[in-house]
Amino acid sequence: MKLGVFLQAQWDPGTDIEDGIASLVRQAQLADELGYDSAWLPQHYVSAPYASIQPGPLMGLLAGQTRRIRLGTGVFLLPFTRPVVLAEEMASLDWITGGRLIFGAGMGYRAEEFDAIGVPIKERVGRFTEGIEIIRRLWTEDGVTHHGKYFTLDDVTISLKPKQSGGPPVWIGGSVPAAIRRAARIGDVWVSSMNPSFEELGELYSEFDAAREGRPAAPERPTMRECYIGETHDAALAEARDPLYGKYSAYQAWGSPSTKVKFDGRAEFEALMERKFLVGDEKSVGERLRWLRGELGIDHVITRVRWPGLTEEQALNTMRRLADVAAGI
Repeated sequence: MKLGVFLQAQWDPGTDIEDGIASLVRQAQLADELGYDSAWLPQHYVSAPYASIQPGPLMGLLAGQTRRIRLGTGVFLLPFTRPVVLAEEMASLDWITGGRLIFGAGMGYRAEEFDAIGVPIKERVGRFTEGIEIIRRLWTEDGVTHHGKYFTLDDVTISLKPKQSGGPPVWIGGSVPAAIRRAARIGDVWVSSMNPSFEELGELYSEFDAAREGRPAAPERPTMRECYIGETHDAALAEARDPLYGKYSAYQAWGSPSTKVKFDGRAEFEALMERKFLVGDEKSVGERLRWLRGELGIDHVITRVRWPGLTEEQALNTMRRLADVAAGI
């Protein structure tokens, strides 16, 4: 079982941002030391009052602070950036990371971002699929010509091709059936968000498998999950409950479309935790990982281990315990 760590590069008002960045570096370094496979950087725009660090500059920092771990964008909001710009930036990052880049791409869903950047939200699917096609061509071809609905190129060659032959692997995010089918058609890997329950995840992978039929098998089968491992199962639930409740109450208020599972109050949320998250002691989390591998074929679990309300040491302890658990699976 491969492990990844999702670095929460967003902070509450009043947070010491320099200390927050240093903490992300320490998480990435520990993941590198423990044998994790990947570290992931999110992207949001206009998230005030919450402070967000953009993934490109942060990836450049982490590239110099780690040795072997792959670095992924989880996910880059592609409709907001022109394909030539993004192809150049990702090719540059592939060289800066020594060929360790995974290009994770998504469409975005927050109307505030589309309004602020000036991209109509109704165009996001077309801009996304056309953008992926152009970026792949720019990574592998010279003199690219493309006349599409949203973008026009005439004999364009980018400054440098990526270090990885053919370009970085393209992982596509999304948690509704149409997005999963699209990922199967145009991506190398589909990666779920944290939101689908374990039952939903199985349904969505069935959609992916059906849409992928006749194409090469995806090289990895990942999922993203919230994770907290405590000394005991009850202690883990008690320590993680309030931070996760606050985070997912905000998601639900934002109207995130990526899950059918809703909750009303703390009691329902506590029941929901068992259906969505890796929260417990080493034994119970290990049992869930074995289930994910055995029932769904999951071979790469990407975990977010820190949220507002948890200390850095609690997060690092979860990472250490998770590495021990995964070693026995």
